[in-house]
Order: sequence, then structure tokens, then C-alpha cells
Amino acid sequence: MNLIVAVDKGFGIGKDNGLLARIPADMEYFKEKTMGKTIVMGSSTYMSFPKRPLPNRENLVLTSKPENYPEVKCFTSTGELFEFIRGRDDDVFVCGGSTVYLQLLPYCEKAYVTHIDETFDADAFFPNLSELDNWEKTEESEVVESNGYRITFAVYENNDIKSVQDI
Repeated sequence: MNLIVAVDKGFGIGKDNGLLARIPADMEYFKEKTMGKTIVMGSSTYMSFPKRPLPNRENLVLTSKPENYPEVKCFTSTGELFEFIRGRDDDVFVCGGSTVYLQLLPYCEKAYVTHIDETFDADAFFPNLSELDNWEKTEESEVVESNGYRITFAVYENNDIKSVQDI
């Protein structure tokens, strides 16, 4: 399992159940990484998408109210989710929100992080992986400018992955 996220300088990821900014290069990066893959998210993240479910991806939603989302496969616990994805050989990407990231972070092998060189008034946050002992930055792009924002794409690897097979 992997994750994908865009963070500002303070590791903010969202405000009022939405993105902090519309950055075309980041949207393209998200699409490139997740197209044809399985994506996992919470219900607020799912509802924030302009088109639901996201096309050409298997959309999985963690929610306490699966009856509200009959168009996608829903799970009421991480245990149910892990049972479903166990043994699959396709890539699974966690894509938000903050609670889902925190729950699934220990099980992720890689984190694809877009760093936005800006500070927003965020109300949802992601951990600073550089401050966690088991995460190491292994790749970072040159600075890209998109829609007036300076961004970099980084890949972090988890050196102490918990296995969904053991749950």
C-alpha cells in the first residue's frame, strides 16, 4: 500500500473538507500515480471529488455509514479493508483525509508527497515524515511552477512497514 498527498509548509492538507489550492501539476501527478489503481479514502475526501467515483480507479471508502455511498465499495473498519485488499497484487493508494492517513500510514510502503511552497489556513494536517524515524526521503524533483505555486514532488519510503497480511 502507498499514499499520495499534497502538503503546505506546515503540513496542512485541507480546509473545510476541500483542497488547499487547485494546482494543475499536482492534479496531473495524482492522476498519473493513481490511474488504473485502487484508491482508499474517507467519506469526506470521497465527497470532495468533483466527479464521483473517480474514473478508471477502484474507489474504496472507509466510513461508518456505508449505506450513504451505494456506488462504491465501503468498509466500516481498517480490518475489513485489509481483509479485502489482502493478497491483491495491484497498487493501493491511500488518498485522504487526515484520519485515514494516520490510520493507514504504518502500512504504507511509499508516500508520494507534493510539497507546496506556501502556508495556507489549513484545518487538516499530515505528519511531517522527515521527523519520523522510519520514513526516509528517497527522491525529490526540481521545483515546478503551476498556477502560481512552487511545488516539488518527493517520495518517502517506510523502513518499518506493518503488514496487512498479519492483521
